[in-house]
Amino acid sequence: MGVPVRRPSPEFGPALLRAAVVLRRWWPEVVLGVGVVLAILGPVLRRGYVLRYDLVFVPDPPFGAMVWGSGSELPRAVPSELLAVGLSQLIPADLAEKAVLAGCLALAAVGAARLAPVSHPVARVAAGLAYVWNPWVYGRLHLGQWAVIVGYAALPWAYGWVLGVLRPPAGGIGPGRRSAVGGGLAVVLGGPAMVLAAVFTCAPALALARRWRAMVAGAATLAGLTAPWLLALTNRGGALDLDERGVAAFAVRADTPLGVLGSVATLGGIWSRHAVPVGRDQWPVALVALVLAAAAIWGYALTRRRWPSAAWWGLLTGAVLGTVVVVVPAWPVGAQWMVALVEHVPLAGAVRDGTRLLAPLALVQAVGLGMLVESLATSGARALAPVVMVAPVLLLPGLAWGLTGQLHTVRYPAEWSAVRAEVNRDRVGGSLVSLPWSSFRAYRWAGNVPVLDPASRAFRRPVVGDQDVLVGRDRIRGESRDANRVAAALAAPGDPAPALRRLGVRYVLIQTDQPGGAEVEGRFVGAELVRRDPTLTLLRLPGAGSPGSTGSVGIVPVLGYSVLGATLLITLLHPAMRRRRMLLCGHFCRRDHQ
Repeated sequence: MGVPVRRPSPEFGPALLRAAVVLRRWWPEVVLGVGVVLAILGPVLRRGYVLRYDLVFVPDPPFGAMVWGSGSELPRAVPSELLAVGLSQLIPADLAEKAVLAGCLALAAVGAARLAPVSHPVARVAAGLAYVWNPWVYGRLHLGQWAVIVGYAALPWAYGWVLGVLRPPAGGIGPGRRSAVGGGLAVVLGGPAMVLAAVFTCAPALALARRWRAMVAGAATLAGLTAPWLLALTNRGGALDLDERGVAAFAVRADTPLGVLGSVATLGGIWSRHAVPVGRDQWPVALVALVLAAAAIWGYALTRRRWPSAAWWGLLTGAVLGTVVVVVPAWPVGAQWMVALVEHVPLAGAVRDGTRLLAPLALVQAVGLGMLVESLATSGARALAPVVMVAPVLLLPGLAWGLTGQLHTVRYPAEWSAVRAEVNRDRVGGSLVSLPWSSFRAYRWAGNVPVLDPASRAFRRPVVGDQDVLVGRDRIRGESRDANRVAAALAAPGDPAPALRRLGVRYVLIQTDQPGGAEVEGRFVGAELVRRDPTLTLLRLPGAGSPGSTGSVGIVPVLGYSVLGATLLITLLHPAMRRRRMLLCGHFCRRDHQ
């Protein structure tokens, strides 16, 4: 009796075949995505947390107030924090952090490589590499702005949908709707600034082509995807009261000898001098970077023959609009206009850190560099093609290997888990105040790198901390009314516990390894000591708090995420419903003909 031969299941056969076809067609992009992740994140692709500025993941994060945007501060972490916390429920939080970082870098490289209208493998790799390996990405990684990088990674995919609308495939039902919706959702994770960057990128092309239905559909989809933070912002109530000094503090600055315009043209100009790659202040590096940027723009001019006119002009228009918004605050008159805009227009504060709006220009340069490399590869100068392809890496070696060792993994001390468990067990309501009063921390166990206070993400109950930000010597005032009240209570002489109790504070967490921690603890005379660990002290204010669950979710966050979910469901199901209608129409038409 022979041994039966196991054949592939008919259900998996077509799927495996499609996967093999995609891999064969996309092998340069696959190699590029894996190579970029290994080259940039290689030293941190192991267990442990990367803590740096805004990049803060905590072990076993709860669905706390920051996730839902239910505090008095601006809901900047909505809905990006939901992604971080939700993914951390499926896999350990440190692995979730690496998955997010690796995923956005890979998707950015692959998206730009697929968007460029080139077929040569070296040219596709050049486009993807240019979009990821530049000062813009370096600065955002240095500042830990992972959500902004996610939005940046989504732009090529969103513009791919625009190209499909302007030049639909023969016999196709619709242009890449699923990837467009995924791109739109990722754009929303980047916050209002990246949403504006997406509008600059996609809207001009649709307007030039007079595709009003697509514009309305895209606007409605974007409104539905942004519902969580729009409703959270509305629920917050009151004026935003942004500090006008933030316009100057976060304005573009020259980080090369070429001045502001030269720095912006080479995708630099970030406000933080610490986030500038080493070497950009040298004339040879700056000049070569400018020549490469000019060559990329010239290469983009060549794509006019391969893209619809509206698509070509539209992306260029978006890049120009973004660049204008970036450079305007660099001059006194423009800074005055920006201050007036921030004071009187809601959500205008999203463009204070204007260099985020260089994302469309980065996409233009990436597409152009891919086209330039293909022109070289198919001409007599094919030997120059690989050199131009790796030029971004040669100009910016500091991005490699964890920003040349600046990124590293750490582990939280065990006392953080013990304190978190103690606080989360308490079902009595009330907030937690994190002290000393400073928005950033520098832990010895984390390499003394500045990082946002992790306490705001570690507890179910609302955490009140300092919202002010130090930029150089300027203190930019935060927008949290609760934080302002707590700061006033702490500034008064004597024991601050009675005033904090009146504000609904139940716990005080003192991080004694931070400057001023020991002095702060000595001020609380009547507070109950819950835990004292080497670097953390937890106090409970007697009589504070109110009955009820600390992890309850209000109606506004539920409504916001319901709108987001409904938008995704409707948008993703629409192509299938349309296809079914077309099939039914064809069936009845054939029957009537017979």
